[in-house]
Amino acid sequence: MKGVMMLVNYFPPLPTGGAERQAERLAAYLAAQRVPTGVLTRRVGDLPKREQRDGFEVYRLPQVGPGKMKTLTFTLSAMQALFSRQKTYDILHAHLAFSPAVAAALTGKLLGKRVIVKFGNSAAYGDVQRSRQSWRGRLRMAILRRWADIIITLDPEMEDEAIADGFARERVLRMDNGIDAGEFLPCFDKPTARQSLGLQNRTTILYTGRLAEQKALPGLLLALQQALNTCPDLQLILLGHGAEKPGLVSQAEALGISRHVLFHDPVSEVRPYLDAADIFVLPSLAEGISNSLLEAMSAGLACVATAVGGSPTVLEDGNCGLLVAPGSIYELAEALVRLASDPGERARLGTMARQRIQNRYDFKVVGRQYHALYEHLLETA
Repeated sequence: MKGVMMLVNYFPPLPTGGAERQAERLAAYLAAQRVPTGVLTRRVGDLPKREQRDGFEVYRLPQVGPGKMKTLTFTLSAMQALFSRQKTYDILHAHLAFSPAVAAALTGKLLGKRVIVKFGNSAAYGDVQRSRQSWRGRLRMAILRRWADIIITLDPEMEDEAIADGFARERVLRMDNGIDAGEFLPCFDKPTARQSLGLQNRTTILYTGRLAEQKALPGLLLALQQALNTCPDLQLILLGHGAEKPGLVSQAEALGISRHVLFHDPVSEVRPYLDAADIFVLPSLAEGISNSLLEAMSAGLACVATAVGGSPTVLEDGNCGLLVAPGSIYELAEALVRLASDPGERARLGTMARQRIQNRYDFKVVGRQYHALYEHLLETA
């Protein structure tokens, strides 16, 4: 294999979401396996045009103008970069079905390279439904249907959406997100971990991620208000930023639970918060395979998640975590009370969650699957 070139809109150290973190982890894994790996992404601010990280190269490309012009210029820059580096890769792997995927599909067709596009979400927040909302999105999907070799999906709903949108069934492949289980280890001294963050020694519920509509955080605050009637010694940490924050702050005040809700800005290192937490919660309306959920499970936390996207599979249909219906304040409150009032149940589910990560979602497993996919594509070229 000559190498793999990944394409993604944004890349660390910029604030990123789950798809970008998966791209970073996969690139590092491939580099460790001595697979030449590069990442093409947008250049923002004064970040270097070229940088080596964990054994792989990051190429940050120019984008000019406002809005759609910026997208067009980035796409053209990406295609130019792919042409100039065509001897260094034979696999193009784009993360999310947006402009990087278009650049990959068009260049792959012209140069005879194999092209993989990984979708990130399903339902109203997913790649397929969002693309249907504009002619540009519909054009993107038409290009991908014609020239992408493999579409990677993360859960059954995402897979069904891709097939219903016209992607050939044999080209739609289910894969998992992964995590380094050795990076996120259980902590058995919660009081000390909380003290190090300046937190009160209360039963601590943690949410990490964007403060966005998709995450259904107003419902989480309502569920917390209900749970406090039974378990008054609770505190919730919302670790993240987003447009919903001012409304959530106001809601917590209106519900009279402000002293139980802590808003913390995103951090480069989430492990101290996982160490301090007793329960992880993910109340989303839609998900692919949540990096935050994988991290919490690897850290041995008892997890509560809505039964959407890939979460039921990740939590083994409720065998190693609690699943609740999306939008159900009552079910979410009951799940929080169940875990808050039973340390033994928290420990049992946390142990099972970590075992689940080690067996299926550790990058030693997921990375090998991606490497095998690349090899298979080249063998059948």
